[in-house]
Amino acid sequence: MKKLYVLLFAASLSTLVMAQEKFELGKPNDDNYRYLDEYKALKEYIDYSKYPNFKLGAGTTVDDYLKKSTVYKMTNANFSETVAGNAMKMASCVDGNGKMNFTKVKNYVNAATEAGLHVYGHTLAWHSQQPTGWLLRLIADKPDPDGGEEYMVVSSKDFRKEKNVGWKADETENGYKTTFDATNGLKVTTTQSLPWQVQFVVMENITLEAGKTFKMTMTVKGSEKGKLEGHLGDWGSNNDNDSKTGTSVTVPFTSEWQDVEVSVIPTMDINFLLLHVPNFVGDVYIKNIQFEGNKIKTIPQTQQERHDTLVYAMDLWIKGMMEACNGKVKAWDLVNEAISGDGNDGEGNYELQHSEGYKSGTWDVGGSVFYWQDHMGDLEYVRQACRLARKYGPEDIKFFINDYNLESDWDNNKKVKSLVGWIKKWEADGVTKIDGIGTQMHISCFESNTILNDIKKHITQMFEVMAKSGKLCRVSEMDMGYVRGSNRWGNSVKTNQLTEAEHKRMADFYEWIIQEYFRIIPPEQQWGICQWCTTDAPSNSGWRGGEPVGIWDLNYYRKHVYAGFVRGLNGGEPTGIHKIEADKRINTSKGIYNLNGMRMRTTSLDGLPAGIYIVNGKKVVIK
Repeated sequence: MKKLYVLLFAASLSTLVMAQEKFELGKPNDDNYRYLDEYKALKEYIDYSKYPNFKLGAGTTVDDYLKKSTVYKMTNANFSETVAGNAMKMASCVDGNGKMNFTKVKNYVNAATEAGLHVYGHTLAWHSQQPTGWLLRLIADKPDPDGGEEYMVVSSKDFRKEKNVGWKADETENGYKTTFDATNGLKVTTTQSLPWQVQFVVMENITLEAGKTFKMTMTVKGSEKGKLEGHLGDWGSNNDNDSKTGTSVTVPFTSEWQDVEVSVIPTMDINFLLLHVPNFVGDVYIKNIQFEGNKIKTIPQTQQERHDTLVYAMDLWIKGMMEACNGKVKAWDLVNEAISGDGNDGEGNYELQHSEGYKSGTWDVGGSVFYWQDHMGDLEYVRQACRLARKYGPEDIKFFINDYNLESDWDNNKKVKSLVGWIKKWEADGVTKIDGIGTQMHISCFESNTILNDIKKHITQMFEVMAKSGKLCRVSEMDMGYVRGSNRWGNSVKTNQLTEAEHKRMADFYEWIIQEYFRIIPPEQQWGICQWCTTDAPSNSGWRGGEPVGIWDLNYYRKHVYAGFVRGLNGGEPTGIHKIEADKRINTSKGIYNLNGMRMRTTSLDGLPAGIYIVNGKKVVIK
């Protein structure tokens, strides 16, 4: 027998409907999700009398937030802290020629703080998503004091060995695909004849000299005769109709391999090569591309010169960012993903990441990579970043070391132990002060109880190590996939394949993680928890594409994991309107309405599915 519960509702029905956003509701037209309609915004479940310092954060796509529409409203309503996913990283603010632009950062920080949110900065010192062209140019060989020029190959790329391209237009949308093999190099297969949409960056950080003539040689062929067109310059100069803003490139090809030579006069020193395949259906192959010409004779900079030059670059970057934030950003990931997950530093810790090639257990998220520690040293690059950030930041600023796989079950949490060890080494100068540790927690929920229980054990151990360090403790980028079967390294299930039971199992895991954080981390060491993906990942996303990583679905409706967050933050199922039971028969003669304001066809509550309805200005909950 269904039970009826009533809560007096002061506002009118029209007010209720207008006030409701879809991110406040569960999936529509599905009774399994109606209980989610009852919950308040997430941050309202935090008990600040117990956890006064706790902040609930959200990874934020800044462009979406600044539209001040759904993402803006959802973030402001549910979270107390926002973290820019990419907009505050170095390459987002500094281009390949060292030009800095913090306009988006200023707009974001001002909008978020005016909305009452804390802004957490991400990130100051990292090896990925860097303005590599500018940094490499700064530490490049210096002119030989004896003078003179020499003809040389200044930049080249063999696609049979370097099997990658940079940015590329959406392959599915534009009907093409890029692949690589050891014989032919880069293969571009097009299925649509488009004038310019099939485009991709084949080379980056090409160091030339503006105004000088260079020879570009491309080894290329096609399934039939055609041509490649493109642009030598950068994104800010991508105007092929203006010779001052880059150089147009045309490379004809036939069905036979040819070394096609093109004379180019760059308009800037640091360039990329953007190509597109106009009006062509078929295959295009590129083995290699080479630039050569006269350049001034050079000699290497000394180690001290490279160090000092990079301190100068770091100073410009950190000063510019801190000025843009205007004292409003009180906490930062000072250093991101420094620990390699392999090797031995001589003291029992993992080594730091370096550019001499990834070792077992290391990875990189992609983009332009520059390892500051290669040139400044493992201790010095962190100490300099800390010194400069404290110099230019507000007096009460806090700095975290942020890393992934700190919950590692395969090495008994050695990575988090190594991070604590490195913090001690960085602080050994008596000047450097690291305030906190951030654990990313890009994790999965498992069907196998054996695997899941082992992972829980090591999450507990991770929190214990973090708490013992005495540092502030933050879950910095949490998101979750789902893996079926008994393979610890099995493939993640896509969102559209997930069952209701699996969704709820993920909700239970989120609940457990949040409660374990509260149980182990002392209140004075709590910074908070940040959910990296607020919504599920689209199938074409570069991050966990198609996986159920969000609290909301792609249409911004609450998922079962929303309830898991609520239970975790609240310490269990919250009391609410479902506890208030009707003690008299309800008069439905004036109609029954759902929360969207639609009148139900029936005038009897008995035949309605579980959910919340409005009758005579009152909420009626049917269980």
